[in-house]
Amino acid sequence: MKKYLFILIFSTATLPMFAQISGNAVPTVQFADANGRILPAGAAGVQGTPYVFDKFGQGKIVFVNGMESVDSNLNYSYADHKLYYTQKNGLYVVNQQAKEFTLYGVDKQKNKVSKLFMCLFPSIEDNTPATFYEILGTTSIFQLLKYTSKRIKESAVYGGAPLKEYVMDDLFYIYDKAAKKMLALGSTLSLKSVKKTLPNYATQLDAYLNTNKLNLKKEDDMIQLLQQLKASSN
Repeated sequence: MKKYLFILIFSTATLPMFAQISGNAVPTVQFADANGRILPAGAAGVQGTPYVFDKFGQGKIVFVNGMESVDSNLNYSYADHKLYYTQKNGLYVVNQQAKEFTLYGVDKQKNKVSKLFMCLFPSIEDNTPATFYEILGTTSIFQLLKYTSKRIKESAVYGGAPLKEYVMDDLFYIYDKAAKKMLALGSTLSLKSVKKTLPNYATQLDAYLNTNKLNLKKEDDMIQLLQQLKASSN
């Protein structure tokens, strides 16, 4: 079954025009939010959500052909790594190939946040150029990337049915712009991992950390550290 969602899009020159985004209907469990809006849930009987944000909301897509699209009911699944939109109580997958997209939502503290995702990076480990990464930060020579997956974890409950919930796994990478190379940092951020990944920058790293107290387990602090690095001649 196919439907078409007509939404306003913009060219790279910001000239308005119209286009179609085709999507295939997806079988899903659905529920209504506080406003009575029907939204897709995850798997039946599983706590949490497979998506980036709990609710579908505003988003912007940039396609590989350079066209841009804005939609008010967009979300991305960390479980199957697909981009979805809702329309007339139905859930649809975005079929046109995107190279980046931005999602707008709220965090656990109810603060408004945005998340930028991009693909077309070199292959590394099990990831290919089609893999989307969240862009945590960009410097003159590096980009700090995060690849997130969600899986269903089942835990035993004494005297009751097993608890099923979505849990999140993260992998961090540095993209070296000049070398056009992906560098793996592992599942957590740390000084040890960044030194192992960027051995030629160890002196610069130590010099900055000697005068600046940072917690490199925090994404913002790691970005701050990477922003201080100058291109290595080695």
